[in-house]
Amino acid sequence: MSAGRSARNAGGDAHPRATAALALAAGLLLLGLPWPETPVPGCAHPSEATAVSGRSVDVSCDGPASARPLRGPARLLFGLKIDPNVADAQTLEALPGIGPARARAIIAERAKNPFTSLDDLVRVHGIGRGIVAGLAAHVAVGGGA
Repeated sequence: MSAGRSARNAGGDAHPRATAALALAAGLLLLGLPWPETPVPGCAHPSEATAVSGRSVDVSCDGPASARPLRGPARLLFGLKIDPNVADAQTLEALPGIGPARARAIIAERAKNPFTSLDDLVRVHGIGRGIVAGLAAHVAVGGGA
């Protein structure tokens, strides 16, 4: 167990805040509702404690500044943005208005020509200005995994 507070305690039970955040994320994804505008309270410096398949699944809130940054959809739970140039399809699908087909289209378009700004997403078939506006709070080019 690390010196910092982890999303799992020594007994193996999930930390209440982390459990609530993951449950909220699952509900929002299933219902297609927008993400909360504020990150998980009480976790000012989230970092990856454990990853599975390149995605953060256990988060430390008190890790050192050098700790590994969050990866995958977990970033959204803590108010961090997703970079469309590096995110995998599953992470892109966690964004509002992006399903499997749009996620694949984003990946295909960035392979041809990487995005230099959020507005470049309009190059992707099926993504217009309205979807880009809805993504502004969740996406940043060069903004993380």
